[in-house]
Amino acid sequence: MPRTATPQTLSREITLSGHGLHGNRPCTVRLVPATSTTGLVFVHTPTGTEIPAKADLAGDLVLSTTLVKDGVRLQTIEHLLSALTGLEVEHLRIEVDAEELPILDGSAAPWVEAILQAGVVSLPGRRRFMKVTQPMEVRNGDRWIRVLPFDGLRLRYVIDFPIPALGRQSRELTLTPDKYRRELGAARTFCLAQEVDMMRARGLALGGSLDNAVVFGADGPLNESLRFEDEAVRHKMLDLVGDLALLGAPLLGLVEAHMAGHALHVGLAQAILANPGCWEWTEETQTSNVRFFFQASQLETAAQPA
Repeated sequence: MPRTATPQTLSREITLSGHGLHGNRPCTVRLVPATSTTGLVFVHTPTGTEIPAKADLAGDLVLSTTLVKDGVRLQTIEHLLSALTGLEVEHLRIEVDAEELPILDGSAAPWVEAILQAGVVSLPGRRRFMKVTQPMEVRNGDRWIRVLPFDGLRLRYVIDFPIPALGRQSRELTLTPDKYRRELGAARTFCLAQEVDMMRARGLALGGSLDNAVVFGADGPLNESLRFEDEAVRHKMLDLVGDLALLGAPLLGLVEAHMAGHALHVGLAQAILANPGCWEWTEETQTSNVRFFFQASQLETAAQPA
């Protein structure tokens, strides 16, 4: 299906509250419709600091995505950005009263539900896409992510963990709002049980629980059930969609990732922005009907820890 050709914002305000995953502190987020094509702009209300959702402002990328400006940090922004990008809402004022967005249920589903209830409205003008014309890759050892030319936004992701309960998972899809809602938005963040004590010793995951994360033990998930058999790789794709929002414009390309994470996701966005000769602006919105499948050579990479 064609992607929307006009810029979009929300029809009305949305407010959601909760606690941060890592700091376990309360936070309220207010989504305010834009009146022009401003992009996605965070506002830290205690200081009034405006922080555009841009890759050059990315800071700490350990287990979440953080924006930093003028000494103000906004952490764990990826799930909200993923929901907005997945539903093609790219112009909004995001008011936040703390330094970490609420984790809610660990997925983007609460944001998706709120956005669908509020509805969207078009802004004047045409929607511009960043169309990849030449391949680009970012690598860290056996972990890598790359983008290739493609007439749409197609995601291809592989994870590989050294425990049977999680193991190797792969998935790919051409992103549309409907596919995002049905296949990615509800996938929850996850970790290995053996990592929990280490993360908390570092001051991370202090607000984590089985109510907002899937925890994999040696024999399987400690949660009562999974939302998808391959929920872990779907959540990685959810994170990728959110991190690609830091491009500041919708992307047309095939993005392939192997055991990547926030640092590589954002690294790819930064590489794209730093190499304008590898992409061009376009207003084309028709997605391709070509189907892509994993190649065995792309899957045969050594397992890496989370």
